[in-house]
Amino acid sequence: MPGKPEMTYEELMSVYRQESRQTTLSKLPSDFYPRVALYLDALDKRCSESKGGADISGMLLNQLKTAKEKSAGVYEIRMRKLVLMAMSSAFGAEPKLENATPEELKAFESIKSYFVEHRRRTLSPKCDESASQEPKLELAAMAVAPQPIDENPSAMNAKNSEEKRDTVLVRILEDLPVIAGADKNYQLTKEDVIDLPRRYAEILLRNNKAIEIRHSLQ
Repeated sequence: MPGKPEMTYEELMSVYRQESRQTTLSKLPSDFYPRVALYLDALDKRCSESKGGADISGMLLNQLKTAKEKSAGVYEIRMRKLVLMAMSSAFGAEPKLENATPEELKAFESIKSYFVEHRRRTLSPKCDESASQEPKLELAAMAVAPQPIDENPSAMNAKNSEEKRDTVLVRILEDLPVIAGADKNYQLTKEDVIDLPRRYAEILLRNNKAIEIRHSLQ
């Protein structure tokens, strides 16, 4: 990494001790994690290529083991602090993130988003229910129910014939309750591909229960 000092064993140990003592994030270089990764990789190669005696090889292996443990320790300690900061931020606090690295800032935003969404779903069930009430009612209207008696059989036959011609090919995205059609009932399950009368297909498409499969001209 040109222009950047290489990570040393002493620096890594110092960061670990400092991070363990503080309740807040300690100040780290923005390239701390990439430098740690390069250091561990180089140390691993030195162990593999070592032609010294057993004592030298043993020292290198012990140093590699400790370096891996302490670098993982630094990461875990800082992530625990970030999780608490993200939770506080989701509840309205303004944590100080000036000592966070670029990688940690991305993690912070992801964790915060999780807490915000989890809080919304947990504490606002009525809002979620009201938001989806209209689609549920619309789908419920399609369920099997006693059908009105049409006193004009000719009109009924004409209507059925028209529905059979005007259909939409769809793929079903989830198991559905039985749909009462004009001349038959539809028992639809996930991944079914079926031609449905347009008025039923459009309701399913609007509510993200199906996707349209468009015919392509060969």
